[in-house]
Formats: sequence, structure tokens, C-alpha cells
Amino acid sequence: MSDAPSYHDLFITTADIPRTSIFNLPFGYEVSCNRVGGWSVWLKSAEVAGEYGNGLRLDVDGHVICDSLTRATPPEPTP
Repeated sequence: MSDAPSYHDLFITTADIPRTSIFNLPFGYEVSCNRVGGWSVWLKSAEVAGEYGNGLRLDVDGHVICDSLTRATPPEPTP
């Protein structure tokens, strides 16, 4: 068995969720990443937090892979 981190080591932090393992969140939370929207956390098809929306921090075994909680405000769209 490998000692490399996996999705089992994923922790989610938002403005409303303190740093919590994905396995300790209620059933139904989903993490996704795509080229347009970046990283997002969803619950029942509604975005809870995202890289470009409400602040989101994702870390795997302590290694941060996304952190938009440190931004004071979301970036303004370019016209």
C-alpha cells in the first residue's frame, strides 16, 4: 500500500466550514475542478464555495492546493 496522499486526505475550509476532512462532512458534499470555474465545493447541485466565488481552501494532508480565502474580495471581471 502506498504512503502517498489521496482524496482520503482532503480537507475543506470555507467561510462557514472550519477545516474539516471531506469524510467528516455530511453526505452529499462534492468537490470538482474544471478549466472554467476552477475548484468548487457543491452540496445538492448548489455551489457552497469556489476558487472564484465564495472563499475556498483545499488542502491534501496539509499541502494547500487552492486558497481563495486569503483574498479580501473576489477579483473584478475584466470588461
